[in-house]
Amino acid sequence: MARQQDRRVQRTRKMLREALEALILEEGYDEVSIQDITEKANLGRATFYLHFRDKDELLLEVMDQLVATFFEQVPQGTAAQWHLEDTKSIVKLFDFAAEHYDLYRILTIGSGGITAARQLHTSIAENLKVYLQSELEQNGTEPAVPIDFIVNHLSGALLATIYWWLESDLPYTSEEMAAMFQHINLLDRQRLLGVAPSEEGEESIAEQDKRKRRGKDKEQQSAQAPASENESTTADKDTASEDQQKTPEAPK
Repeated sequence: MARQQDRRVQRTRKMLREALEALILEEGYDEVSIQDITEKANLGRATFYLHFRDKDELLLEVMDQLVATFFEQVPQGTAAQWHLEDTKSIVKLFDFAAEHYDLYRILTIGSGGITAARQLHTSIAENLKVYLQSELEQNGTEPAVPIDFIVNHLSGALLATIYWWLESDLPYTSEEMAAMFQHINLLDRQRLLGVAPSEEGEESIAEQDKRKRRGKDKEQQSAQAPASENESTTADKDTASEDQQKTPEAPK
């Protein structure tokens, strides 16, 4: 009985997701109402509110499902994809984006695009973080900058590249896009993760921070030292003055 109910819930949520996707493409996210969604899905408003608070929450689930679909389709290539060493897995990513061109339209139509794009960025960054942290542990290296900064930078660059490619009507093949993306990001990524040696004389941000802290400590110590010396000198002068006052004058 429980399984049958779960299937019914999954089917209902899927109908609502598909209805929203279709309406966004027809009318734009801003123009879509909950009434429109329920009519498109042939469900009641009460049923909608049993599953979602509002249409924004439904949109987030649409994005989650699309991201999950991608990772399900390329499970073997996911790790290599984030390592950026296997061009084939990056090609799969661009192929997936082209096959789901409607996703791009959802991301660029109306205010819902902001919500959808943010969710997609977050989902990719979270997956990327898992693989990069694993690599850092395996290599025993420290990243040049915080890991959260790295994953947001790489996922943002990836999404911006995909958006540009789709918006430009696919001027390059998936293979060409993968090769260019790999070429630009591979060396930068290795340096960020501390895998590739830095150029001579180049410091990581972490090393720069350490050096700055050492410099500040020395400045504080230097500032404290003269103050101590001045206090000692003043104390010596006061003692000498007291001694002079106590010493009797020799008789003439």
